Amino acid sequence: MEMNKLDKRVLKLWYIRTAIGALALVLLPVSVVTILLLTEAAGDVFLAVSLCVGIPVVLLLGFILILPLLRYKMYAWGYDDKRIVVKQGVIFRQRVVIPVCQIQDLHRTQGPIMMILGLSDVTISTAGSNFDISTLTTDAADRLIDALEQHLETRVEELNNEEI
Repeated sequence: MEMNKLDKRVLKLWYIRTAIGALALVLLPVSVVTILLLTEAAGDVFLAVSLCVGIPVVLLLGFILILPLLRYKMYAWGYDDKRIVVKQGVIFRQRVVIPVCQIQDLHRTQGPIMMILGLSDVTISTAGSNFDISTLTTDAADRLIDALEQHLETRVEELNNEEI
């Protein structure tokens, strides 16, 4: 089975999502420092607060720049007639194998940013759980769903012929 890597546009999407989340976390400490500047707080108080705020913000910015790149490099997926395999994870590595014969539903979803970048998520539902193949190009997602749908139809026809 050939394992596929994600498109480069996925990295842009993950950077945008991470930046939006980090922006929410950074606004509060930056607001505190701004208030201290406007109220002309004592130099020692301003320095202490700036250090307490600045160090986590710098660490967070490093996290924002590195994590999506590592996640992108570690993600791979592939499928054949019998199974779908997804490998992912930076700190905790995960390998998921989904038997094609257990698939019940296939869904392709897009958010607004994903539409702009031409990306889609594919959700695969089995009797026990749901699993996402994260951020494929819309063409790749449609090809995957079409191939799996065709395989499932063939399998249903085989089962129907065996019953007769």
